[in-house]
Amino acid sequence: MSNSSIREVVEEIEYLRAKRAQASSASPRLVVVHGEHQPLTKCLPGETVEQVGLAVHSRVIPLSLSPIGLVVADVLARKRPMLLTAAQIERLLSSDPFCVRLGANASRALRPAVRLARKSVKVYIQRLRWQLGKALKAMGLAMLPEEILVSESTELSNVMTYRFAIPCEFVHLNGDAKRK
Repeated sequence: MSNSSIREVVEEIEYLRAKRAQASSASPRLVVVHGEHQPLTKCLPGETVEQVGLAVHSRVIPLSLSPIGLVVADVLARKRPMLLTAAQIERLLSSDPFCVRLGANASRALRPAVRLARKSVKVYIQRLRWQLGKALKAMGLAMLPEEILVSESTELSNVMTYRFAIPCEFVHLNGDAKRK
């Protein structure tokens, strides 16, 4: 093999590496912003869910979700990559310490646990997908929201499970609302 053919192979490898790096950075990720964060800790009960957004590169598109929709998205993100049924999400909303103590670190009074029926969970999943679709369109990505928030049917029963198929990132704001 001559030096020029080796050089061509090396250049092709470098090109493919650069192309792969660019493609991976163009992959969307979900960004969940928690407020009322205690310094030097990870996600803990008592924090708030301030915002959920879809990010590509350094651009973040906030999803327009209700407070309950934010909590549903947070549960799916924190439990990723687990497959969760609407019934499991319903139970997590009423029993998971993060959800039960949601906002307890805030100066205002402790909020009651978020309680939703299974049918309501499914409605919030649809709303979340709709907002993901709007964000994907705004970013010019040729993806469907169903590729981000995946539904899968279980084998034994006709129950749907849900999960995020993209990376989820958590950003924490302390009590003074400064990024950590």
